[in-house]
Amino acid sequence: MSSSPFLPLPPGLEILTTTTVDDLLRVEVVSTRSNSRCPLCFHPARRIHSRYTRVVADVPCGGFQVQLVLQMRKFFCDTPTCPRKIFTERVPIFVQPWARMTTRLSQMLQALGVATCGELGARLSGHLGIHASPTTLLRRVMALPTAPPGPVSILGIDDWSFRRGRKFGTILVDLQAHQVIELLPDRKTETAAAWMQTHGEIELVSRDRGEDYAAAARLGAPQARQVADRFHLTSAPHRRVFDPFWRKERLRANDLWGGGLPGGKPQGDNSMPQSRACPKAFTARPDCPAHHGEAELPNLAYQRR
Repeated sequence: MSSSPFLPLPPGLEILTTTTVDDLLRVEVVSTRSNSRCPLCFHPARRIHSRYTRVVADVPCGGFQVQLVLQMRKFFCDTPTCPRKIFTERVPIFVQPWARMTTRLSQMLQALGVATCGELGARLSGHLGIHASPTTLLRRVMALPTAPPGPVSILGIDDWSFRRGRKFGTILVDLQAHQVIELLPDRKTETAAAWMQTHGEIELVSRDRGEDYAAAARLGAPQARQVADRFHLTSAPHRRVFDPFWRKERLRANDLWGGGLPGGKPQGDNSMPQSRACPKAFTARPDCPAHHGEAELPNLAYQRR
């Protein structure tokens, strides 16, 4: 049987046999092409070296999971100048080299991952006759090519981490479309400025309060107006209000416990931790000399366990 309307195959592939095991449809497919092109020199080859089997997953059919058993061949490359002497037969339109699923199944998983997400897509794929993990769906989505960045008038720029605490880069966001348009490999001023110079349409740059991105905006987009983004505007006053309070409370705790926290060591003492006079919490007690004249500190959660 050359092909089936329920399971179309590209030219050069024919269905040999079909078997069913529970909800699995196993289809053996054989290649009938007379020659194959070398992937390096692209010259056609006719001499067959050997045969091998590939097992790939395909899109479901009639409620069955489909598994294709491809009977492929290896050819000799007779081109004298080609470094590849033996190569495997390939059908890149139907299944990519080294892939374990067909191209149409990969495209289906990509559409499913984009429309849902990893966890939800994995639960939905089971009802569609496809067994895919959340990680598989995310890999298919990440394999999609990134569209080239278009014109951007309002640019958001900030640093971000490729690997937390290890490697940092720069993230560029189109604040009108709410989409990430570029990830730069580092946080250098020259790198960000070089990217902005290729986009002369930038009218506004939203950045943090650091000098690196401010200098990048001045060099790369001198015509743009620079503003501080909302996060840094709201977080900076928060730090200015609460950091002095917590600094004062830490100093009071150090004075109260002789330069250390409850159960800890005084500052500059390298000996083992010593027990303190007060075994409970920061509470004014008449029988504890260290607490004479000290007010109760209810906001601190330091307690000796």
